[in-house]
Amino acid sequence: MLQVQFGSSEGKTILSLSVMPRLFQSSNGYLLAMRVQFAVGLFALCAFAQADRLIDIPTARKIPFGKFRYEFRSEPFTGGSNEHYLGLGITTAFELDLRCFQTSGEKQLGTFDGSYAFIAAIPGISPGISLGFQDGLDKTEDGRRIYLATTFREPLQVGNDTIRADVTFGVQTGRFTSPFVGFTLPFGRQLYLVGEHNGARITAGIELRLAQNVVVRYLSRGSQTLITLSASTVF
Repeated sequence: MLQVQFGSSEGKTILSLSVMPRLFQSSNGYLLAMRVQFAVGLFALCAFAQADRLIDIPTARKIPFGKFRYEFRSEPFTGGSNEHYLGLGITTAFELDLRCFQTSGEKQLGTFDGSYAFIAAIPGISPGISLGFQDGLDKTEDGRRIYLATTFREPLQVGNDTIRADVTFGVQTGRFTSPFVGFTLPFGRQLYLVGEHNGARITAGIELRLAQNVVVRYLSRGSQTLITLSASTVF
């Protein structure tokens, strides 16, 4: 299960996230509960799994086979950088992501990412695991790198609803080697808190799910304010 704790230290507010797998419960109910959760988890993965990256860090949740996700991200208040992103679920395990980005005063550049999902997450039981690379053409600020990502999907009780929170841990190596971490924390079915540390920068903000496949985000990264709009559908 996922535990969320708020506290303070030296005048600073601290958000603590910890993942605790649900292990052996009473023998009479364990197998039945596991089978029910397994079936529900598989259904949820087929119907709702859309996340291929969190903000910039990769996750172990791939775009489903036969679907694509388009995202546009920009700095609307300063006329700074912008990025177009297209993610494709090309098989049940492989995903290909195409990116085109431009920083203020610079020419537009393109690159691509790829991932292989070894194991899909079963909510409340086991994490998903994926292996992949980012920036295959070595064009971005962070450069070409390979990674291993693990994503836990844990049910949280929010009001009268049970909604899944995601926590991703991973490690990357390339231009620099570091761990990365990120989370998606629900405050309701439409409103989420998102945040990540990609090994070099912290980015966080709010996510509003306008419809099942339409998402808007307002993000802060240091002095940057970013707005993203994404949509996904079948191709």
